[in-house]
Order: sequence, then C-alpha cells, then structure tokens
Amino acid sequence: MQILDQRIQATIIEIIEGITQDWDDIEHDEAICLDSQLVEDLGFSSIDFIQLVVAIEEQYERKLGFHDLLMHNGQYVDDLRVNDLAEFVEGRLSGRLTMSSPLVDVEKSSLHTSAVSEASCITPEQFTDFQAIIDQKVAQFQQPIDTPPSTPKNKRAVFVLSPPRSGSTLLRILLAGHSRLFAPPELHLLTYPTLAKRKAALNGQFTSHLLQGAIRSVMQLKQCSAESAQQFVEAAENRDLSTQQFYSLLQGWMPEEQMLVDKTPTYAMHLNILNRAEANFDRPLYIHLIRHPYGMAYSYERSKLERIAPMTHQGQFSSRELAEMTWTLSHKNILSFLDQIPEERYHSLHFENLVQHPETQLKKLCEFLGVEFSADMLEPYQNQQQRMIDGVQVASEMSGDLKFHLHDRINPDVAYQWRQFHHENFLSQMTWDVASTFGYSQDD
Repeated sequence: MQILDQRIQATIIEIIEGITQDWDDIEHDEAICLDSQLVEDLGFSSIDFIQLVVAIEEQYERKLGFHDLLMHNGQYVDDLRVNDLAEFVEGRLSGRLTMSSPLVDVEKSSLHTSAVSEASCITPEQFTDFQAIIDQKVAQFQQPIDTPPSTPKNKRAVFVLSPPRSGSTLLRILLAGHSRLFAPPELHLLTYPTLAKRKAALNGQFTSHLLQGAIRSVMQLKQCSAESAQQFVEAAENRDLSTQQFYSLLQGWMPEEQMLVDKTPTYAMHLNILNRAEANFDRPLYIHLIRHPYGMAYSYERSKLERIAPMTHQGQFSSRELAEMTWTLSHKNILSFLDQIPEERYHSLHFENLVQHPETQLKKLCEFLGVEFSADMLEPYQNQQQRMIDGVQVASEMSGDLKFHLHDRINPDVAYQWRQFHHENFLSQMTWDVASTFGYSQDD
C-alpha cells in the first residue's frame, strides 16, 4: 500500500505542476510538495479546482466522486493540501473510502447572510452605468446589421438564450444526446462579425478557453485531430472569415437532418447581438432558459464568474451586484427581442422544471424543435464524445459550467439549493419586476 501511496502522491504533484506550469508566481523546483496548500501556497481558484479534478479523473479513467472532498455543509472547502488529495484518491482507488450520493442533502447549518438594506440594493443609476459598460464593449467589435447581407442567410439554427449560470451547460448536453441536434460547447460567434475580431476579444488569460468551442466543433464534424482542427480555425482567423461564413461551414458539414444548437450565454447581454441571429439565419428557433435570480446569483458568486466573463469585470461592482445586473439586463434584452419574434419560434423553459421533471420538459422541447423525443437525452453522462463534454486537449478546457464534471446524474436538488444560503432579500425592485413576469415572487 505504501508503494501505491507514493505513486499516487507523485502523480498528483505531476498533474498540479502541469496545471500551474505557466503561472508566473510558482517556482516549480521547490514549491509543490505534499504539504502545499492549493489556495494559500499555489493560488488555486474554484475554476482551478475543477480543472484539477477533471485531470485526476482522466488519469485514473474513472469518476472518483470529488464532491465528497470538495464540499462540506453545502459549501466548497476553503483550501486543501496536496496530501489531502492524494489520500482521497488512494482511498477511492483502494475501496477504503466509499462514494456517497452526490445528491446528499445540504445541512441546514449553512451560511448566515445578513439583511440587505434597501439603500444597498442595485440602484437605477448603477444599472445604467453597467449597461453603458456593456454598450461600450459591444461597440468595439460590432458592425451594423441593417446593411444588406453580402451572403444569403444561413439555414435554420437553434439559439439558447439565458444569462450565465442558468443551467445552459446541462441543457446543451441534454440536447447533444439527440442524433438530430448538434450542440457543441459555447461558440461565441454571434457576438463578433469576423473570426479575427472574436480571437482578438477573447484571447486573454482568463477567456482564451472560450475560443475552444469552435475548434471542438470542427473536430467533431470533420472527425479530425485537435491539431488539425486548430490549424483550420487559425487559417480562417487569418483570412478574417466572417462568423456567418463559419457558421455556414459548420452547418454544411452536418448531416442534412441535423440542426445546429448554439448555447452562448453572453449573447443575451446586448440586443444587437441577438438581432444578428435574425439577420444571419433563416427563421431561427429560440429556447429561453429561465432560472430564479437567487439561484443564478448564488451560482455566479460561488463560481467567481467575474474572473472569466468576457464582457464584465469586478471593478466598480461586487460579484453579487454583477450577478444581479447580468440576470436583469439579459432577461430584459431577451424579452424585448422575443417580443418581435413569432410565438411559434420560441419556447420558454424554467431551469427548476428541467432538473425536477427532465423527461416531461424535454418532450415538450423536442415537440417545439420538431424532432422525436429520444430517451438518450436523459443520460447526460453517457456518450460523452458525442456530447462534446471534453475539451480540445483535455476536459478541463471545456467552456461552460466546469462543475458539470463533479456529478454523475441530473440533480433535482439544485433547483432550489440557494434557499439554504439566502435568507434575506437583496434584490432590487427592478429585478423583481422582471422576475415576476416568470412567476417568481419574493415569497419563494
């Protein structure tokens, strides 16, 4: 057993070194040892934890149930030693540690949130400032869409419209289980007029992984290697291929009966982006995914999304303020946009209903999309290659909700898990005004 322990310890350290090799503040010759603290010593964030989990499970080619190690009383742990990871992995592999259900109830003794006074809620002035920031960012890479198109409209596609942290990754993977739907990881195409502008906007330290969806799509459709797909996309970027043309390429490689599904939450951040879908595609379909604002804000804060969101940054707003304003602005835009779309071309879906009654909701969704329901859709952790759950090189590069890898089935408890943590109202009246149109109330 001691030899196994030593092998596992060496493997864990090697994996951590691989993840942190490009981090400027890590001295690899001496910094990483069994007593190293992942957060305090190595600077891990919640996103890095998930990348580490995925890499370890890839190494041992099995699910290890890291939710038991990473979550205590419904909250992610503050820190771990390298040796904690090694002991956990050894326990799982040897059978010494049995795996609990990932659906274990969150204990009632959760975080205590203080009451938020009305004065500390989001003000109309703050929301206006936030919207101006988004307008400015979009203006940097947008182009007018009211000019005559230089190419014919692309054939019909499906767009999932929602703020981030609304369950869109789960929905995408459920849809990808249907043979007539091609639902790749986030494409981030509609936002930009050309691939070159897309690369310039997203090729940063915390956002470059958002470029991977297009590469993964090429890999899947052309059945080629990651290297070949990346070379193809880079060549298209160098030619400054328009994003509409790139969409057309993807659709041209798909079987005739398949529809492209684009799930990219940032599209809802601006009306101009949403309007590009109508300008570039023939009668596209829209899925409006709705989640309770508390659920979205809770998920946003826990994931530290402001670190990687391409259109926002923490700056003058707190993470909670960014979460609320992102939820409100996105849904305002979606509602305004759908108001001009014929009713037969959009479908509203509540995240809470999806996770609690997935078969019923997916049958309704399939009827809207004009495809027969497939029971395969209900098994999101099966046929992972078809569902493109992995990234271009490793699964940890997958865009979307990385915590998807911590579970092994649809968890109905996540619908209202936020109730364990939010006991006081902190949302502004403008947010509740929007939430009430979806049937949510302050008494939920």
